This record gives sequence, C-alpha cells and structure tokens, in this order.
Amino acid sequence: MTTRATTERFPWAAMFAIGFTVFATVTSEFLPTGMLPSMSKDLNVSTSQIGFLVSVWAATVVLTAIPLSLTTRRFSRKSLLITSVVLFTVSNVMAALTPTYELLLVSRIVGGLGNGMFWMIATGYVTTMLPSQWRSRGFLFISAGANLAFILGLPLGSALAAVSDWRFGFAIMTIMTVGASASLFFLLTPVPNPHTENSGDKHSTVRDRSFPMVLLCVSGVFLVVGGGDMFYPYIAPFLIDIAHFTPLTVAVPLAAYGVGGTIGIIVAERLGRRPENLSRNIAAAIVFMAAMMVILNLVATSQVLAIVAIALWSLGFSVTEPLFGQYIMELSSPRLRDFAGAMRTTAWNLGIGSGSFIGGILLVPFGIGSLPYLGAVVLMGGATVALIARRRERALRAN
Repeated sequence: MTTRATTERFPWAAMFAIGFTVFATVTSEFLPTGMLPSMSKDLNVSTSQIGFLVSVWAATVVLTAIPLSLTTRRFSRKSLLITSVVLFTVSNVMAALTPTYELLLVSRIVGGLGNGMFWMIATGYVTTMLPSQWRSRGFLFISAGANLAFILGLPLGSALAAVSDWRFGFAIMTIMTVGASASLFFLLTPVPNPHTENSGDKHSTVRDRSFPMVLLCVSGVFLVVGGGDMFYPYIAPFLIDIAHFTPLTVAVPLAAYGVGGTIGIIVAERLGRRPENLSRNIAAAIVFMAAMMVILNLVATSQVLAIVAIALWSLGFSVTEPLFGQYIMELSSPRLRDFAGAMRTTAWNLGIGSGSFIGGILLVPFGIGSLPYLGAVVLMGGATVALIARRRERALRAN
C-alpha cells in the first residue's frame, strides 16, 4: 500500500503551489454563490438559474471524473494537473466575457471538467510525491487551500461584486488560475506514472487488489458528505429560526464555522501522522461530528452555546475529510490512485447533491429542527464504514 516517494526532503515550494491552486480552483467553483444577486440582475435571469450554475458544475464532475481517469492514465501526471487548472482559466475567461446566460452555463461545464480532472490527480499526486511520514502534512496544504477559499475567497467575490461588476470577480480568478498553473509548472516535482512504467499490465481497474477496500471507503465519503449536507445548506435559516439570530448576526456563527474548520485541518495533520491509526481516527471524528450536530440542535436556544457547537461541528468535518482522503490513497495501489481520486470526488459531489436534496424534501414534513438528527444518523453509517474498513485492513495485514 506504499510506493516510493519522489523526494527525500519535504517540498515546501511544491506544496505551497498545490495549496494555492486548491484555493484558486475552489474559489472559482463557488464564486457565483457570492455574486448571485448582481449576476441575476445583469443577465436578467432568476436567482435559481444562477444557483443552478453550481449544480451544473457538480453534475459535470460526477459524469466525467471516472471516465477521465480511465482515458488519461497514460499521460504525464504533472501535465494533466496543469491542464486541469488551464480549464479553470478558460472557464473564468468565458464567464468574465460572456454576453449571455447560456455561454455562462457552458463555461461552468468547462470548469467542471477541470475540477474533475484536478481532484482525480491531486491527492494521488501528493501521496506519490511524499513518503508516508509527510503525507498528513501534504494533505494539510490541500485542506488549507480549500478552507481558505470559503473563509476568504467567497467573501472576496461578494465584495468585488458589490463595489464593481461581477465579471471583475471572474477576471481576478483568471489571473489567480494563470498564476496557479505557472506555480505548478515551475515548482511541482514530477512523479512517476505507474501506467507507463508497467505498460504490459492490462489488468482492469476492478481486478486491482486494493479496489474493494477503496470502494468501501469511497462509500464512507459519500455518507459523511451526504449526512453533513442534509443540514449544512439550511444552517442559516436554522440559526435564524431556532437560535434566533438575525440576518445580520448570523454571520457570527458562520464565521465560527470557518474558525472550527481551520483548527480541524491542523488536528487532522496531527492525527494523520500514523497511517495505521487512520481508520480509527476517522471513525472517532465522524462520531464527534454527528454528536455536535445533535448538540447544536439541543443547545440552540443559547446563542453562545450554538456558536461553540457549530465551530466544533465544523472541526469534526475538517478532521474527517482529509483523513478519509489520505486513507483512501494509503489503501490504493499506485495504479489505482487516480481512479480512486476520481471515485472520491464523484462520491463527494453526489453526497452534496443528494444530501441537500433529501434534506430539502424532509424539511417540509419534519421541520428544520429534525435535520441535525437525520444527518447524524447518516453520519453514523459513515463511522460504521470506517470501522469495517479497519477490521478488514487488520485481516489483510494478518494474512
């Protein structure tokens, strides 16, 4: 389950390049959510049509990530990673210059292709580039880039749209993704491609010995993301209706969510230093996350306790997500890593879509206060998957 690393010293410059790239690409993905009103008014379309741009992006990832992993396996990993960011740039240029909603929709499909390609490679790339004792630190850079996109990137988009034209936000993202591509080109350490090194090996993906364990853990990712997103998209109305925050003061617990997430990725780096304990730590983090969702609902009448609970809930998720990503890469054979990355990003986007959809359906008959409990039940399914994986992993090692 390990492979030779391509570096003997921690590649700080390369990892900063990857972290910056994650920040730029995640900000590009969710930028419309921060500029929704101005985009809707300028293009003369409904608010839901602008919101649909995020859904189209996610749907493109779901439909293309796995096929891309199978059709691009012979190409240079570094070249593909840079190509994926170039697609983000093309998407941002199209969005900045678009005269119509329809062309904006096409730009999101192009960006979704880049997104699927990037995430199918990025985690496997870091795993191959770093020896096992440094991989948790490598995943810290990935998680930090994504977390900063939500804490800084999205509010920045909203601010730009408020003081200027929304197209200027996409123009800024064009510059950032060009810079990200350049940083990857000059700073990223190339990694070997196992599909070209063993060109005579024609075994199918599903016959890979690590495939069953990877598939099991990918199902866990789906349950964790789906369970969390049964509640998370509705957190603002929950805080307003149940915890009695105002539309203005609700920014405080949402900021606490970002702070908890930042602490969580640091905790994840510590917990990920011993790969043999990953499955145990994942299960514990999921249980913690589920407990915080339930506790948030129980203490919601106290705004102070609600702020603390929401920060701890975010901390649990920010520990779980990078550990699951690291665990999947540790379990994967070198030849399966890109496919495993594609499966993981597909499960992630399916979890977001199905979780928010089911939460919206259940919201009407059961009320918004039921969503934390229902989401926690699904999360416990993810914890069960992690424990099953731990038992199977131990059995495999014993044999």
